[in-house]
Amino acid sequence: MTTDQSISSKFLLSIIIINYNLEDEIEKCLFSLLGTLNRIEFLSDTFEIIIVDNNSPNKKLTELEKKFASDKIHFHYSDINLGFGKGCNLGASKAKGDYLLFLNPDTIVQEDIFTPIFNLFNSDNQIGIIAPKQQIRKPFFDFSAGFYPNIFYELLNLFGVGVFFEGFLMNLLTKFSSKNFIKVDWILGAAIFIKKNLFDEINGFDRDYFMFFEELDLCKRVVKKGYKIIYYHSIKINHIGSVSGKKNYFLYTVRTYASKKLFFEKHFNIPLKQILLLLLYLQLFSQIFIWMLLSPISKEKSKQKIKSFVYLIKHNLTNKIDIT
Repeated sequence: MTTDQSISSKFLLSIIIINYNLEDEIEKCLFSLLGTLNRIEFLSDTFEIIIVDNNSPNKKLTELEKKFASDKIHFHYSDINLGFGKGCNLGASKAKGDYLLFLNPDTIVQEDIFTPIFNLFNSDNQIGIIAPKQQIRKPFFDFSAGFYPNIFYELLNLFGVGVFFEGFLMNLLTKFSSKNFIKVDWILGAAIFIKKNLFDEINGFDRDYFMFFEELDLCKRVVKKGYKIIYYHSIKINHIGSVSGKKNYFLYTVRTYASKKLFFEKHFNIPLKQILLLLLYLQLFSQIFIWMLLSPISKEKSKQKIKSFVYLIKHNLTNKIDIT
C-alpha cells in the first residue's frame, strides 16, 4: 500500500457486524475476514472486529465469543433489538479505528478489498464513503449501489420492476465504465467504509430507521456535507443477501415500505415528496394484485406479502412498527 496514512488511534480499521440469530453466518464471515486481513501487511496488526448482538433469542453468540477469543474481536450485547442503524451506532461508539467498515454477517471477504479502498481514500479527501461490489447470483443485475428514487423509478415499481430496472442499469454503467469505480448516490448497507470522524460528525445512522433505507439516509447526509459516495465495482465480496429479514416476509416488507416513506418525508421537498408518496401508496394496491397472481407459484410467500400490504394500508405506511 502506498500511503502516508498516520494512525491517530489504536487501530486503522474497526469492522462492525450486527447479529440477530445469524451465528452460523458470522462464523463463516469471521473466518474469511481473519484469513484475508492477516495477509495484508499494513492491516494485520491495526484492525479490530466489533460484533453487536441485537438481543438474539437463541443466545448462541456466546459460543462464538469463546471460539474467537482475541484482543482484536469484541462482543457487545444489547438488551433489546436496536435494529440495524442503532446497532451500528452502538458498535461505532466502541470503535477505536480511524475508519469504520459496517459489514453484514452474511458476507464472505476472500479477496483484498482493503488495499485499493484505503489507497482511494488517501487519494481524495472529498471521498466520504466507499463500498465494494456485492457478488450475488443475478449476473445481469447489480444491486450494490444506485441513484435516489425518482418519479420514473416509482412508476416502474407499480408493476414491481423498478428495482430490477435500476439493477440492470447499474450493471451496464459499471460494465462499460473506463474506471474501476464510479460516483453514485447511495451504496447498499452490507459493506460500508466510512471515515470515523465523518460518521461521528453526522451523528451516525439516523435512529428513526429501524431497518432498511438507513444507508440511503446516511449517504444523503454525507453528500450534504460535501463528500462523495464511491462504488468500487472492480473489487468484490460475496453477499448472500437479506438472510435475517427474509425469514419473515411480512416484517421484511412492512419495514421496507415504512422506511421508504420515512426517507421520502425526510429528504424530498414539495411537490416531489407528495408525488413520490402517492406512488408509494398506489404500489401497495398494485402489489396486492401482483402477489394474488403469484399465489399459485409461491403460496406462503404470497400470503405474507399480501398481509403486509394490507397492514401498511391500514396503518398509513407507519414508520412506528409495533411488531418485532
